[in-house]
Amino acid sequence: MTHLVVFIAGAGQDSRAWDEQVARLHGRPVLAVAPSDLATPFSFEAALGGLDERIRAAGASSVTLIGLSIGGMIATRYAAANPDRVTGLLLSGSQIRPNAALMRVQRAVLRAIPGRALPLPAGLDKTTFLSLLDAAAGVDLRADVPRIHAPALVLCGSKDRANLPAARALAATLPDAALRIVPGGGHDLAADAPDDVADAVRTLLERTAPA
Repeated sequence: MTHLVVFIAGAGQDSRAWDEQVARLHGRPVLAVAPSDLATPFSFEAALGGLDERIRAAGASSVTLIGLSIGGMIATRYAAANPDRVTGLLLSGSQIRPNAALMRVQRAVLRAIPGRALPLPAGLDKTTFLSLLDAAAGVDLRADVPRIHAPALVLCGSKDRANLPAARALAATLPDAALRIVPGGGHDLAADAPDDVADAVRTLLERTAPA
């Protein structure tokens, strides 16, 4: 059976957000997805089912999960629900329980922006993008995090101030986790600091992936 490295992108991305990281794995079995790939219409529970279907279809007996933002939240819940399958977890710019007030402001601002003005990839429209944010706003992972026993790395850019408190909380609450704050990095570390992310992925796989 196969050990699969699973990359889950953020809400405003498609799977190509991880292309550079995937290329650096030199032929390891990889699955790269975006949240919008996993369920239509999107909900967290449907996305978890869609992710599980993809992993099973790949014939994977174990997985390392790597997620950005909402992708990290999906990875967190999947790891809590599948402790025997998930051997490692990397969460970047992720949350435990999003700040409801900040999320309301963010969504109000985004709703006022014409869809054509949003930097969304082809195939992801404004309506779907906002539905992902709406779903993320209602998620509470406080009961999930303590149930994860796989080794974890928590990343956050030093400029990603909205997510720094959650990164510190995740690292403190996950039973086996280390925190890396990336100097000068923003929310999308795969783009802002690809070398740092590649090093984190390599470190995690050396510790957790079967030989």
